[in-house]
Amino acid sequence: MRSSLLALGAALALAMPAAAQQRGQLVVGAAIFTDSIAPAAGGYNTLSLVYQTWDPLVARDHNDDIVPALAERWETLSPTHWRFHLRRSVRWHDGTPFTAEDVKFTIDYVTNPRTVYVRKGRIAGIAAVEVVDPHTLDIRTTSPAPLLLRGLADIAIEQRAITERLGPAEAARRPVGTGPWRYVEWISGDRYDLQANPEYWGGAPRVERLRIRTIPEGSTRVASLLAGETHIIEEVPVDLIPSVRQRRNLAIDAVESSVSLVLTFDTRTPPFNDVRVRRAVDHAINKPQIHQQMLEGLGSVLDGQLVTRATFGHNPNLQARPFDQARARALLREAGFPDGIDTRINTLSGRYLSDVDIANAAAGMMRAIGIRASVNVVEGAVWSRLDRNREQGPIYQVGWFSVGDADFNTVWYTEASRRNYWTNAEFDRLWEEARSTLDQDARRRAYHRMMEIMHEEVPSIFLFGLPRIYGRSNRVAAGWNPPRDSLLRLHRVELR
Repeated sequence: MRSSLLALGAALALAMPAAAQQRGQLVVGAAIFTDSIAPAAGGYNTLSLVYQTWDPLVARDHNDDIVPALAERWETLSPTHWRFHLRRSVRWHDGTPFTAEDVKFTIDYVTNPRTVYVRKGRIAGIAAVEVVDPHTLDIRTTSPAPLLLRGLADIAIEQRAITERLGPAEAARRPVGTGPWRYVEWISGDRYDLQANPEYWGGAPRVERLRIRTIPEGSTRVASLLAGETHIIEEVPVDLIPSVRQRRNLAIDAVESSVSLVLTFDTRTPPFNDVRVRRAVDHAINKPQIHQQMLEGLGSVLDGQLVTRATFGHNPNLQARPFDQARARALLREAGFPDGIDTRINTLSGRYLSDVDIANAAAGMMRAIGIRASVNVVEGAVWSRLDRNREQGPIYQVGWFSVGDADFNTVWYTEASRRNYWTNAEFDRLWEEARSTLDQDARRRAYHRMMEIMHEEVPSIFLFGLPRIYGRSNRVAAGWNPPRDSLLRLHRVELR
């Protein structure tokens, strides 16, 4: 904590005096910038930039609920046949009318086996796309697809004419979309400048210009907010929250994300092939204490299951296993480890909020019951290699996001993922069933049972639903909601 505060002091000392803000320009300090603004590239930090200029067919709102976007409504004509009714009078930034041909072109491109597209798997079940008329589109799937809408929310619709003429890579360098902001300039590793699109179908942005700056160091992001150089910043470090809260002209906006932070066991080999040992670890970790000390009580302690309370599939009948050192020691003795166990926890540094601090706190609590755990901070390239080879064990810390539906993070515990360290045939069967029916009650029942299985079997220690923590200036008058999924939705933001 002291190092972060010293870094903040140094950053403030070096910061330029707050410059007079250009009237009508919103400035956002982003935690992570990728080296691309192409729809095919990167994770959700890239998609956050992509969706400033492009739109999806359907979208998630800041609460992860599905809402209309370029499609104003849709219907299921059969379990494998969807019809989408598109907005009329939508135009691309160059004035070209948006039509169903653009949607068909995009989906066909994404699903083409030769296309490299990070989120391709989200819509892998699409069998055919058919244009009914310029404003109506049919999508047929290979089987009932309850996740189709959530998958489509991750696919930016691209203009057929420009993309065919320039190619996807070149078209993405100077985006021409249907979105709320028009491209001005992108400087990788520095900033993204955009101009309001006055013809936006969702209403013209409330400010004239938008600048998203990359400020990777947390203390420097906070310093930029304190100095008045930014209006909103992402990912305020937990130990710097008081520095923001004590300023009357600033505020903290925190929301529980759908990212579940867990400690996952390699259950294929001793000692963690014994569920009693896994339960002993679960009892040994005082989750509420770590939650308060390392996360300022923001987010939540998971309810003994993988998904957060706001996620479809959360089982309200489960509770976290209680902190009980005596029970933990007894379970170790029953499992044949009266003298304890030597093990380690692998973790990345800075990938998840307070990740190293949380891993160290958990390891300390494990040592108190005789599980002598060390913490191994792994460099990113090594982590990726271990992940590919399924060699992350014996325990590793990771965050799995659901974006509102349990399918998206339970997949990593199935044989289908080829990244699982634990296997349960009933769990795998229920996962397949839940993603193969449009009956939401049946899906909910399947997920509830899956959460029960995970609670019983403890393939992971379910720690926290991590918060997204934003800093905000009081110059932001209206229109801002902190998003659960980290996608910046800025076109309704008003400045004083």
